[in-house]
Amino acid sequence: MSRVATNTAWLMIAQIGGLVIPLIELPVLAHALGQQGYGQVLYALGIALTASVFVEFGFNFSAARSVVKAQGNQKQLAQLVTNVLLAKLLLSLVVGIIVAILIFSGIGATTIPNHWFIWISLFILAFGFTPLWYYIGLERLILPALLDIGLRSIGLLATIVLVSTPAHAQRVLAIQATVGIINTLLPTLLIVRTTGFGRMSFSGATTVLRESWELFLYKGAQSIMGSIASTLLGLLGGARAVGAFVPAEKLVKAASGFAGPVLNAAFPHLVRLQHNSARDAKKMVVLILIGLFIATTLFALVTLWLAPWIVNMVFGPGYEDAIELLRILVWVVPLRINNMALAILWFIPSGKERIASRAMMLNIAIICLLSLLLVPVWGGLGMTIAFLSAEIVMFTLFLLLFCRKATKASDK
Repeated sequence: MSRVATNTAWLMIAQIGGLVIPLIELPVLAHALGQQGYGQVLYALGIALTASVFVEFGFNFSAARSVVKAQGNQKQLAQLVTNVLLAKLLLSLVVGIIVAILIFSGIGATTIPNHWFIWISLFILAFGFTPLWYYIGLERLILPALLDIGLRSIGLLATIVLVSTPAHAQRVLAIQATVGIINTLLPTLLIVRTTGFGRMSFSGATTVLRESWELFLYKGAQSIMGSIASTLLGLLGGARAVGAFVPAEKLVKAASGFAGPVLNAAFPHLVRLQHNSARDAKKMVVLILIGLFIATTLFALVTLWLAPWIVNMVFGPGYEDAIELLRILVWVVPLRINNMALAILWFIPSGKERIASRAMMLNIAIICLLSLLLVPVWGGLGMTIAFLSAEIVMFTLFLLLFCRKATKASDK
């Protein structure tokens, strides 16, 4: 448990860089760029984040597991690093072509300058090639955690100093892409220096892609869900709809994201516990779910009460539409966090990642379908209803399967 606590601490530090610093950036960007310019930037970042999921391909789980098995074998580690990097390179070529077609064709209700493609491409490479999987496998998270929060802090300072008018929208992308590339390049070079390269093998790259498939479907769908709103709203509702919805969604995503480090750090412990006693694992998961439900429900009630103050304080005038959206969207938090807990602490440790991945794909399908129906009519409110409906369906499905599987496990 001490190792779980240590890993939780470092993952939490990394989470601060990924969630708290963007929240600090929000009022700066919202005031400087205005709703139209801010919506364009969010749309561009949404494209980059969505595309990077297909390059990362769930290696943070699958490749990290392989690192654990290969520890002590320098040749095997070198080959694993080579296979993963080659697989990501092949994926990035395909993804880059698709993104280029989307941007240069001008598809959708939101238009962005064509020359933003270079910054979007760098952003995709930065997030897609993240070497976090290697450090998770070695359980040495101090370097990536400190580097991440340090570089993000520098990026925040640069944003505050250099971004002050709507004409500076491109600077936002340039700053974030540069920070991301450095954050990925330095630890990757350190890995290569430590392990060296193995033999370039397309069959090896294919093998690691195949091993990552189910976890990619789960993790990828989870990541896409975090960035799909700005993309769909940009395509279906325009930049103003993006600017109204995404501020509320970012607050909800930040609140949900704080559960990630704790759940990820507890994951190995639940794997061992399920192996030793399914009954004990069931009891622990139930206790965790009860605690999470109480805490997140209280959070939602407080946010419901303070929504006008939160939006006005963080975003200032001009974002009044986000208040009502936040009051509805905040109920996603209890559902999403409990869905994450069931997947990470029960289904994946018990070897049922297929259930988790298929449920996440269903979640994305519901969001997309309801968005197509509701966003053209209701804008951000339609997207809010789509998100809440998808989480309700997913939680109901997970809970039914958990009770069934848990009952079977406890009967053994």
